[in-house]
Amino acid sequence: MKLVKSLAAALAVSTLAGSAFAADLPSRRTAVAPYMPVAVAPVFTWTGAYVGLNGGGWLNSSRFALGGYNQGGGALIGGTLGYNWQMNNFVFGVETDLDYRTKSNVGSFWPTQTRDGLFGTLRGRAGLAFNNFMIYGTGGLAYGTPTAPNTFFAPAAIFGANAFGARVGNSPLSVGWTAGVGVEAALDQNWSVKAEYLYADLGSKQQSYLLSTAPGWAVVNHDTRMHTVRAGLNYRFGWGGAPVVAKY
Repeated sequence: MKLVKSLAAALAVSTLAGSAFAADLPSRRTAVAPYMPVAVAPVFTWTGAYVGLNGGGWLNSSRFALGGYNQGGGALIGGTLGYNWQMNNFVFGVETDLDYRTKSNVGSFWPTQTRDGLFGTLRGRAGLAFNNFMIYGTGGLAYGTPTAPNTFFAPAAIFGANAFGARVGNSPLSVGWTAGVGVEAALDQNWSVKAEYLYADLGSKQQSYLLSTAPGWAVVNHDTRMHTVRAGLNYRFGWGGAPVVAKY
């Protein structure tokens, strides 16, 4: 019995001695590295307001009652304002623009020109986004200065004598509709470039002409129709944050 107690006491002493010796040894624990923040690339989104410049050309496809379809075209330049909202890969938005439209030569019975004027739109947009690239369709309200010819020549069969007419007065704006397609590509989080085609029908307006080779006035119907192709540069403010992701 005494032998057992002696062995237990010896074991306890050796355990305490080993623990004290281990406490004196240097620690082998791995040092914890300091916290380093990880940079996360911002999520690209089309959501937000934007402003921009646009420019391009227009092709006259109008109809003048006394001279058939007008020909010719010119240039466009102006500004753009809009807002996009993105949900998953779908982008919806509204856009308005106002352009200055140059004169156009008109090929009719009598060589002449149209007047310069304005062309503007207020449209909805719906597109499909592939990260920073988007294709879209667009349509809505269009308005602008009629593209009626400044002068016309009519044979005697119309007015009883050969007649030359000179357009008088400033015609009010014509209002109609427009539709088209486009593509847009973001250069970074704020800047994007686009290319767009629009067809516009501004409806029919009566134009007044003073006849110099026959007495009186002539009031002639004119339908303003045009094709436009424009490129644009937009600055997007990016107020909308990350794109909305639908949960199913």
